[in-house]
Amino acid sequence: MQHAIVTSWDDLLDGIHSPDQWREKRKEVKARFLALLRDEAAPEPPQNVRLQVEKQLHPEGFRIKYISYDVEEDERAHAYLAIPDEPVPAGGFPGVVCLQGTTDWGAMRTLGLLPAPDAPQSQKSVNGLTDARNLVRRGYVTISPEHFCQATRCPAEGTADTAAFYRRHPDWSAVGKATYENSIALSILASLPEVNADKIGVTGHSLGGQGSIWLAAYDERVKCAVPSCTAGAFRENPRVLEWSRDRWYIYFPQLREKMLAGETIQCDFHEMLALIAPRPCLELFALNDGDFLMNEHRVTMHLKLGELYHLLDCDRAHAFLVFGDGHAMPDLSRAATLNWMDRWLKYDGDPLGAWHI
Repeated sequence: MQHAIVTSWDDLLDGIHSPDQWREKRKEVKARFLALLRDEAAPEPPQNVRLQVEKQLHPEGFRIKYISYDVEEDERAHAYLAIPDEPVPAGGFPGVVCLQGTTDWGAMRTLGLLPAPDAPQSQKSVNGLTDARNLVRRGYVTISPEHFCQATRCPAEGTADTAAFYRRHPDWSAVGKATYENSIALSILASLPEVNADKIGVTGHSLGGQGSIWLAAYDERVKCAVPSCTAGAFRENPRVLEWSRDRWYIYFPQLREKMLAGETIQCDFHEMLALIAPRPCLELFALNDGDFLMNEHRVTMHLKLGELYHLLDCDRAHAFLVFGDGHAMPDLSRAATLNWMDRWLKYDGDPLGAWHI
């Protein structure tokens, strides 16, 4: 006898029995997601970002351009563009937005670059977080934007402190700001003559993993997502208040009272991930990264997401990889990331193409 698996995520498909019903519900989920980001407080993206190349590097096999560009009327951002040396294929290279973690020089680390010699020792190890370097050597063009309160835009309060941001934008959210800027970085990537704008993915680790989910849910131009080691969801999370803390990096300040009161948050991560469907998504996480039981619940969350992908007749486009290496990107994760990107951005979902390398 079969028994239904009851999970914390069952409301995702409650009353949904057809793709058309999901498409209607998706509109409502997307509206709740944008409200969570406080997207109504975001400015209009600049029509002309006034892109400038600040410096260039040429490691073996590819070239790097460190660029600056407008993100608001009086604010500029920086990113690292990496382009293979090989001839541009017909239609252009696929592209990937590579999002940094909560490390001051994380955007550099995605390309295996080290910060200045006088930087803290903790910043000098790339620790395997070289997803952009691995991808560009694989034949992708990548863009690694610096997070809005780190590196060259580090505020006076210290790296990743959002106090200055909220003084300027009290009605926005840090997540909304980061997602807005990452969408501009995606636009820059898509505009390059070397890039196939219909073949763009996103990946990132830790804060960058969460950013990958948010960008893919926000921007339909993302065709493939690989988030790594995110911080879990709002439900089944014993440290849920960290999403709305009163210090340092404050993701969603408006949620603090709701979380203290134990209220259900308007849009949780199973719904954010569901907004990516039917586009391909592979999530990488460890059972021993933080609270073990919370991560067991994340497994059941993906089982529910699998039901959605099955309903939409795109089972192959959903996957999750669970390991035991903690908050890290082991070789298994790096290999899975490359193969997943190849499968969906190079081989159009052919399950054989990406594995015969």
